[in-house]
Amino acid sequence: MANKNLCIFIIVATIAAQATWIQATDHLVGDENLGWNNDKKNFQAWADGKEFLQMDTLTFYYTAGTRNVVVAKDKAAFDQCSTEGALWISPACGGNRLTCWTPGPAYVFSGMNQDCQNGMKFFFDVKPSPAVLNKIGVNLTQHTTTQHRGSVRVYDPTPIDRSLA
Repeated sequence: MANKNLCIFIIVATIAAQATWIQATDHLVGDENLGWNNDKKNFQAWADGKEFLQMDTLTFYYTAGTRNVVVAKDKAAFDQCSTEGALWISPACGGNRLTCWTPGPAYVFSGMNQDCQNGMKFFFDVKPSPAVLNKIGVNLTQHTTTQHRGSVRVYDPTPIDRSLA
């Protein structure tokens, strides 16, 4: 009887140790006030105070037609506010969401008007999450249009309904 209980305990402990729990954070870019609309905000200071893990999301809210979201291919493109070779350029629909997929750096800016040159940009480092199975290609969300390039999985949903946020 003792051996049977010990076997059951070992099996339960093994299963519990191998379980993967995903607790992603949704980061509202720019926080509550104006979000991605606030061209006076220091978005780098905002990002510097956050930890970004695999499967975390970044949600961008802004007035449609006034901003967009560009994921630069590298730091040089980011520093120059260049959209050439960008990993993704969002439509200016008023709401976009990025999901951090793999560890590594990500460089984000607004590519409209002179937003980026005026400081509307930030970079961050996606850290590995011990709670995520690192299986590239597994889509864990319900979005239908995706692109996977670099450290950020980009979701381009229909405009996000702010009343649901």
